[in-house]
Amino acid sequence: MTQRDPGKSAIRQAFGAAAASYDAVADVQGRIVAQLFSHCPQNLQGRILDAGCGTGNGTRLLAAHNAQACVLGLDAALGMCRTIDVFGVACGDIETLPIRSATLAMYWSSLAWQWTSPGLAATEAFRTLQPGGLLRVATLGPQTMFELRQVFKEVDGFPHVREFDSAADCESALHAAGFTQIRLQAGRECGYFADLATLMRSIRQLGAHVIAGRRQGLLGRQAWARLSAAYEEFRTPGGLPVSHDVIYLSAQKE
Repeated sequence: MTQRDPGKSAIRQAFGAAAASYDAVADVQGRIVAQLFSHCPQNLQGRILDAGCGTGNGTRLLAAHNAQACVLGLDAALGMCRTIDVFGVACGDIETLPIRSATLAMYWSSLAWQWTSPGLAATEAFRTLQPGGLLRVATLGPQTMFELRQVFKEVDGFPHVREFDSAADCESALHAAGFTQIRLQAGRECGYFADLATLMRSIRQLGAHVIAGRRQGLLGRQAWARLSAAYEEFRTPGGLPVSHDVIYLSAQKE
């Protein structure tokens, strides 16, 4: 696993503060939720956990298609948890789940593992799943936001994009935890923005701007102009792209 944790408290605060603005800018995230759901069986019984539920879009989708199941959302950010007022929700850390062992029929997580240690998250998923229980996870791979990473290299030496674990790292974590029938699928989703200012604002509105060792303070006018000009090289008819390198994980606890 790459060492890049800026601190759980900072991550929780950022996502909690973004709870009110998240859904308005989460088009890509919504598409990934839908794609992950397509990998899931329906009409399950028992308990289903949406680990890192955010504003509950996945939680609602799971509940709507698993009427006989008890669906629980869990998120580390209290602000996110407070946005969900229909289904059961708990505030907790997916690296140390507040859930009894061997009680889940399915563990689901969409775009939360990239903020964790995959090894710890996989171990907790395995612990809480009952025998025969299913795991379905979507996380982000190393090529996520490669455009932004590349153009910032022309401005300064500070990290501006989080480092993401590889598919091999995630697969190894699942094997080490004890999972079988492990399957990986790669995907790519893009968001498009009119200009760089709108793009950067959307990242903050998502709460995804917390990076270890990031630059403190604003860029100067000249540096911003260089950054904007460099990003224009990636412009498409749809706007400035932000790529998401998506890793879909499926596994089972025997």
